[in-house]
Amino acid sequence: LLPMAADRKRLFITNGSLLQEKLISSSNGRYYPFHNFSIEELEKATNNYAPHCFLSYNLLGTWYKGSLDGRVLSICIPRYPNVHASRNQIINEIVNDVAIAAQLSRQRNFLRLIGCCLETPVPLLVYESVKRGNVSEQIHVTGEFHSQPMTWKCRLKIAREIAHAVSYLHTAFSRPIVHRGINPLNIFLDDYNVAKLSNFSQSLYICEDEIIKTDRIIGTLGYLPPEYLEHGEITEKFDVYSFGTLLLELLTGRRPYNLIARRAGYFRFWMNSMEGHFAGNCLKYHVQCHSINEVVDYRILPGGGVNEQQQWQAAVELALKCLETSKDKRPAMEEVTKILWQIERSLATFPERHSSVYDDGRIFMEEMIASYEGRCHVLQSFSGEELKKMTNNYHPDYIFCCSNIGIWYKGNTENGNISIYKISNVNWCEHVKNEFKFAAELSSHKNVLKLLGYCLETSIPTLVYESTGNGTLFDEIHFHPAPLSFHSRLVIARQIADLVAYLHTALSTPIISKNIKSANVFLDKHHIPKLSNFSQSVQIIDGEAFPTNQIEGTKGYMSPEYITEGIVTQEFDVYNFGVLLFELLIGLRLFDLFHLVDKEGGLLLDHLQNFIKWHSINEVVDPKIPKNEVGHDEQQKWEVVLELAFRCMVTAKEERPKMVEVATELNKL
Repeated sequence: LLPMAADRKRLFITNGSLLQEKLISSSNGRYYPFHNFSIEELEKATNNYAPHCFLSYNLLGTWYKGSLDGRVLSICIPRYPNVHASRNQIINEIVNDVAIAAQLSRQRNFLRLIGCCLETPVPLLVYESVKRGNVSEQIHVTGEFHSQPMTWKCRLKIAREIAHAVSYLHTAFSRPIVHRGINPLNIFLDDYNVAKLSNFSQSLYICEDEIIKTDRIIGTLGYLPPEYLEHGEITEKFDVYSFGTLLLELLTGRRPYNLIARRAGYFRFWMNSMEGHFAGNCLKYHVQCHSINEVVDYRILPGGGVNEQQQWQAAVELALKCLETSKDKRPAMEEVTKILWQIERSLATFPERHSSVYDDGRIFMEEMIASYEGRCHVLQSFSGEELKKMTNNYHPDYIFCCSNIGIWYKGNTENGNISIYKISNVNWCEHVKNEFKFAAELSSHKNVLKLLGYCLETSIPTLVYESTGNGTLFDEIHFHPAPLSFHSRLVIARQIADLVAYLHTALSTPIISKNIKSANVFLDKHHIPKLSNFSQSVQIIDGEAFPTNQIEGTKGYMSPEYITEGIVTQEFDVYNFGVLLFELLIGLRLFDLFHLVDKEGGLLLDHLQNFIKWHSINEVVDPKIPKNEVGHDEQQKWEVVLELAFRCMVTAKEERPKMVEVATELNKL
């Protein structure tokens, strides 16, 4: 129903005054003319918003194509108010969009604002024609105009045009504009395939080198930088990070949030480890773990020559620079634009690659395998084609887990399932060396994930393991529909404690795992726990400390002396195990505990103990533990386990028990 005449007049005055105030404050008194449309005009243009006029959608709203007096238009109906955004909030966002878009109407790579309708509760927006839809639909081949996938040439042109547009926002005004919404849904293509950046609803002005902080974290998963997600920080480097993800999506044809949705565990790792800085790095990590031919959208592979492959590689390297975790290491958008011009014109200086990563990895692994011949069981050599066939060319549906060094794929063979570990190209040499060395030596232990073989035909050696059956202990505790009983949790804790005690005492030189956490414990089909990920493990002489300058690991699991002094001892694993034991009993994730982690990353034991002090054991134990187990004997066991976990996590490493003592106490329960 149309608003009454009096309501329309009131809305026109209210919305108009807000818009005028915003325009005056943001445009330094300059006049930017645009047309005011009536409700009837827009209904006529879209045949009353008929389904055949639907064009697209994005976070700003729903888009329709229309025609008025022979002029083709695009009309955006903003999203409705909801629990996440009130009507006033949405109106302010629309006014912000209009105020900034009006100043950019003469720039080629911004969607030109023609006018708006102020007679509705939330103003409607009218833009130039973009009947080809948004870039997301073009990349992923949906809709009326998208029967053919986009060529690489077209994708590269879009990237360069949007880079130029963002660079303009950052440099053309007295105060830079941070867009905060750079993703394919907000980029439209006109009839001539010219890229048009839109949606300034979340954009803001900042002073050069200024850092703005906000408590309201909004945006598209995969495009938000870590400093924004963790601290609410906004600078020009926000847009640089978002552009890096856009460039990877153009290259791979994969949405970062689809990688998350395909396999929830993929996202769970990033959300809870805090190492990957949330979903943004899912796509980045995918690229780091695969060769260029494995990540490039298969629809643009045919016909790609040597020069095109060089362009792909250069684009990946540029994207990874934009996706640096530290914002200070990301390039400015002016530099990004310049590099894309060079790539597009094939003028980029492509680095000489001695032999190749493939040859380096093959030689490295051959030497490793030769050195372990006779010291472990016989390992099988797999071909690259075999692994691709087992994983349907590394399809995201086959991803079941991630670690801090790689992506795990489920592989299907005639003899059953196996697990395939694609290792990241970041510091891969040391990671592969450690992983292979310790996994090969320990594969005979029932609680270590068994190494079956390797592949030397991939750019970085790929490792193949036994089937992981039921996934990770992390998933089992927090996401499995059938919760683990206390008895099952206790059995898992006993077996992992026995394993760690074995690592510390059964070998001539003790092994320190450094990675005892629920995300690294797999459960086979019989629920037997299997520890994995020895990429950071070290061997030390009994009673000595291993010094290191490189502090790496998961916040909450790292022991205080490791964080402050860079010292690794057997007590590091004891601390790790205490956190794991706490998680098994309480059922809280590291993400839930993160507010109890201090600025140095160590777990604040006092806070946890105070929490326990003011709650009964029934209140702190995981409520998902089946209630039929609750009895006096069980409650006593809970208290013993909780007290043991706290002893393992004490700040002074000398006061922590040995893992042999921990295992003995658990086996008595």
